[in-house]
Amino acid sequence: MTNVGETSVPPTTGPQPTHLAHTTLVLEHLVDHGPSTRSELATATGLGRGAIAGLTARLIDAGVLRPAEADPAGDGRATPLSLSAADRVLVTCMIGPDEAIATLAGLSGEELGRFTVPVPAQADDAPATPAAALDSLGAALARALARAERSEHPIADVTVLVDGMVAGSPAVVITDARLGVEPVDVLGELRARVPALAEAEPRLLLPLSLEPAAVAAAAAERGELPGIADLLYLSGDTGVAAAAVSGGRPLPGAHGLATTFAHLPVVEDGVRCDCGQRGCLATVAAPELVLERADLADFAAAHGRAAALEELVARVEAGEDRARWSWLDAARWVGRALQLVVPTIDPAVVVVGGYWARLVADIDTAYRANRPTLGGGALAAIPTIAAARGDADAPLVGARRQARERLLADPLLLAG
Repeated sequence: MTNVGETSVPPTTGPQPTHLAHTTLVLEHLVDHGPSTRSELATATGLGRGAIAGLTARLIDAGVLRPAEADPAGDGRATPLSLSAADRVLVTCMIGPDEAIATLAGLSGEELGRFTVPVPAQADDAPATPAAALDSLGAALARALARAERSEHPIADVTVLVDGMVAGSPAVVITDARLGVEPVDVLGELRARVPALAEAEPRLLLPLSLEPAAVAAAAAERGELPGIADLLYLSGDTGVAAAAVSGGRPLPGAHGLATTFAHLPVVEDGVRCDCGQRGCLATVAAPELVLERADLADFAAAHGRAAALEELVARVEAGEDRARWSWLDAARWVGRALQLVVPTIDPAVVVVGGYWARLVADIDTAYRANRPTLGGGALAAIPTIAAARGDADAPLVGARRQARERLLADPLLLAG
């Protein structure tokens, strides 16, 4: 029996980290490509046939792999091997600009189903209240869980993504544009709203996860940037959000509050923010404020925020004065926030997502307006500020990637 803290598949030769790395190569190939013979695994992973034979034998004994019933050669060498947990699915949900989204995906990340529920618009100047948004999120999640049950796909992981920061134990969400600045027990609220979640939770391979959407999006972007281990991700569609990756891993900070970008007090003696501070970045760059200053608040009310942000970008690119003024004022303060954060964490790349990605040149200009001239100007040229490669689904993609990494890190979780 494997105890907590022990490796799931004990190595018989070689250092344990090397053995686990080889195991991960094999499992990743099977997740991505489905059943494969030992010969195919050796070719795909670059491992020797003897190493593959020993490794797959131990994984079969542990219940992680299973051979097909048919054996063309009669000696096992040509028998396709598959993951015992190949039919498991990942459930991921979040609140977008206008709707709550829940998805079902295979372990490979391939999306199998998507469920959306509109989030009621918030009244002008009304403080954010969690009930309506959580109702919509719960409804979308319930539909995803029901689909998994109908299709007889056991669930490996459920990840809930939020715009705010995740802190404390048990984890709560704070400073969320949709849910308000006060702590909200999102997982507890969803358990109360979605009985199927409470029923499914004991059978999950991984604990129910609550994570900032920006952290998940940063994971997706990191996957698109080979060799980059340190990056800062920021976006401004549902709220002003950011996340940092350091040494290839998310940087949550001691209390889960690292890169609380929206509440950097960048404007001296600025207006008071809902959080209690004055001059927070959220008070000058939040999407609803940019849309209002661009005279697009009514457009957003009629067509939704996502459509309004598309219209904003189109007007900015067309040189429309009011939209351009509104955006450049926000970009100036985003640049100022970066001037404070970048020297502190020193990322190799700043990745800009959401509607900001299409206007990244303005953020870059605002940031470099006050850069050091030391080192022959070298500091003025760093870091690279680039548009995100992913789209609005980047948080969902990143969350699936992270769930997969957690599963492959402990192969015994995938035992049948």
